[in-house]
Amino acid sequence: MNSLCKIQIGLTNGSARDFLHRGTRADLGVLKQIFQDKDYSIDKLRRGGELVAKFNAITRAGKTPLVIDAGANIGASALWLSIAFPGAHTVCFEPESSNFELLKSNTTGLNVDLHEAAVGSVDGRVDLLDPGEGEWGYQTATNPGGAINLFSLDRVVTCKKALGYEPFIAKIDIEGGEGELFSGHTDWVNEFPLLIIELHDWLLPGKGTSANFLKTISQFDRDFVHIGENIFSIKN
Repeated sequence: MNSLCKIQIGLTNGSARDFLHRGTRADLGVLKQIFQDKDYSIDKLRRGGELVAKFNAITRAGKTPLVIDAGANIGASALWLSIAFPGAHTVCFEPESSNFELLKSNTTGLNVDLHEAAVGSVDGRVDLLDPGEGEWGYQTATNPGGAINLFSLDRVVTCKKALGYEPFIAKIDIEGGEGELFSGHTDWVNEFPLLIIELHDWLLPGKGTSANFLKTISQFDRDFVHIGENIFSIKN
């Protein structure tokens, strides 16, 4: 990785850690969204205190809260979530290799499980597509002979639960891949007290990429809060 830039991210203990980026429009946009605008902060939610209490209850019970970061990009969201919820175990999925290398560097020492893969309803393979939106805009297309692994999120959550992890947050920003992800095997959704997702009908007009998510979420007793680019779905 050449021509990398470095910033420092403050931690809750008063120290800081280095964070690497490429200085591109996409990387700078990610940093602004997550660390300046605090897109994933639950402080803006009226039920934020309730979610913190849920997190604390999980840890008091001797379990480790499980966080899913689907579309982890260069690791800003994983770092933010690790700072906000210390002790949580974050499973990160990022299919693009240069993003994944930065993700590895930026999450060194954190309680993370990193996968250079996409997520979907079933295991399979996909091709990676670059529509020209920058490093935060890569898309995937299902292809049995594709170069990239597609991991079933349902399977991953089931495996993590079997290891004793307790679902807490699922954050999903997969550039339209939510259409396939929510097409089946979605019981995992209501396992998570909080689901944060960016939908992409705005990016892929006429494709109906949010339809399967809306069908899925309507089956469960959950609140639906729209803030900025993200939907916060909170279990009732």
